[in-house]
Amino acid sequence: MKRLSLLVLISTIWGCTEERSSVQKYQVSFSEEISLDIGEVGMSSQVPFSISPVDRAQKSFLIFNEFYRRLDSVSFSDKNIWILPGRELPVEGPGSIPNFRHFTFVKDRVVFINSNDIYFVEDENTVDLNITRELDNGLGELKSINGADGRNNTFQAASPDADFLAFIIKDVRTGKFSLVKYDFNDFEEVPFLFDMDQMLNHRISFEKGPMTVSNSYAPYLTVFDSTIIISYPFFNKISKVNLNSQKQSDFLYESELFKKQKDLPEKTYGFKDMAEYSEVGSKWNNDVYYGSIFRLDDNLMYRMVFENQMSNKVFLELFDNTFEKIGEFDLTEIEPDLKSFHLTVEGKILIQSSKDQDEDIFKYYLISVDPI
Repeated sequence: MKRLSLLVLISTIWGCTEERSSVQKYQVSFSEEISLDIGEVGMSSQVPFSISPVDRAQKSFLIFNEFYRRLDSVSFSDKNIWILPGRELPVEGPGSIPNFRHFTFVKDRVVFINSNDIYFVEDENTVDLNITRELDNGLGELKSINGADGRNNTFQAASPDADFLAFIIKDVRTGKFSLVKYDFNDFEEVPFLFDMDQMLNHRISFEKGPMTVSNSYAPYLTVFDSTIIISYPFFNKISKVNLNSQKQSDFLYESELFKKQKDLPEKTYGFKDMAEYSEVGSKWNNDVYYGSIFRLDDNLMYRMVFENQMSNKVFLELFDNTFEKIGEFDLTEIEPDLKSFHLTVEGKILIQSSKDQDEDIFKYYLISVDPI
């Protein structure tokens, strides 16, 4: 496959220990634009979709076709591109699946998730786990499920070959977050300290009577084997916890290309009306935005960073498996027509193209990250 361009390397960056790193060890290159006829199965390239890999190598994926309420199969490989219709998800009867927002493939089954419930099929019957009921402490306090990357429509709650799921649980009354693991038998809280100070600094809420509206400030979750990674949409901190040792490590990074965090909102509560809340929230939204952490291969991880909602500027942060930041790249210097959707495909990074948009054709690039 033809490579279009290489980014000039940045000689030094600031790492999480705030010591100068050596010359960048990797370079990135783009494939030619690739086209997938997504209209073939009745989908639109302009409508976001939930997606999950079905194998560790990330060769093929399940994709939710909301037009037919179906899980279709797709391969984005530059050597083997295809999309096939799958089985319709029934809405009633045995094995039915209620409405959901995300899903993930784990332990040879598909798990469907919304803000309050987890669904999966076992012995042709639907298992419905209401998170408030399952984690009831005797007080009946309402809980919600968090951890998805809402803008990217991905929820990395499990590794495809793992035997557990992980979620970030929010206590709706107190606003506190906890980390929970589920092994298809029991729920278990994992010791973890969220950066509540930063979250409270960036939480914008409007209350009117019993209704409370807030911005999307909740952290992301990514599961890599026995490691759970927590990151945030509004600043650059990454934390990991090993499930075997239950040890937590925190990392902060510097950048020469983008801001370390969003500007603090002008105010976070006490709005006179919804219009004032929306104005402050829109300004906060239209600032630097951090995506969730993805595994590239067994040795590398990455994160996409977006300059703001109005700009098409997209940056790539590259980390080794010790969480040292080993590179950062301005992807739009190579290819200016990029959308925000991205995921890993066979050791490369898929990112959607915004060039010459066609509703029936999903256009994308595969980004190679190679040692130099």
